[in-house]
Amino acid sequence: MCGRYNVIDDPFTQGLLEGLGISRRIHSRYNLAPTEQVPVIRQLEGRNGLEDMRWWLVPHWAREPDTRYAMFNARAETLTRSKAFSGPLKHQRCIVPASSFIEWRTEAGHKQPYCIQPVDDVFAFAGLWEHWGHGRETIHSCTILTTAAVPGMEQIHPRQPLMLPADLHASWLDPTIDGHPLLAQLIPGLPCALEVVPVDPVINNSHHKQAPTAVGPAMFRLEAG
Repeated sequence: MCGRYNVIDDPFTQGLLEGLGISRRIHSRYNLAPTEQVPVIRQLEGRNGLEDMRWWLVPHWAREPDTRYAMFNARAETLTRSKAFSGPLKHQRCIVPASSFIEWRTEAGHKQPYCIQPVDDVFAFAGLWEHWGHGRETIHSCTILTTAAVPGMEQIHPRQPLMLPADLHASWLDPTIDGHPLLAQLIPGLPCALEVVPVDPVINNSHHKQAPTAVGPAMFRLEAG
């Protein structure tokens, strides 16, 4: 799963935006949590744009926004069988930029958070977006796709965000392409090297909005592939 992440205004994030034809900058945000507004890249009228969306997908057919069901993540393996996700998969796909994400592992009776960050790069998480309501009650929302953890990552968590390689960015964002055939290309992997660093448990509080503080050296590093 992916329940917290950070996005930083740095050359890597800016390079992702510029590569997709977006001139805006992202303001650094830390410890982003479900139901918060998060920056999302989507394509409208043939142009990629950056906008904030609610990180917890609200299906267009829902009677009202609801948090009874965990809609901030969507399992890539079951998208086509989901009433909430199969529709957006077809033509409402997005990219969620991320500089790192947080996962937890129980150690000595407490939950130790780990910051999982790319080495000299930025993550482009595969996402879906949705539109709910009308007028002042309109909500644009999104979900982050997850997949099975790659070898080595499962010692922290059995799932991981689905990280798009650069050669899939354009087709994933293109709403004229049916997303169902694209699923065959969304295999678990790492488009860039990453490291896993233990951080201060203060980040367990979702109201803590500062950069995570390392409390030890990197636990391990995984190479791209």
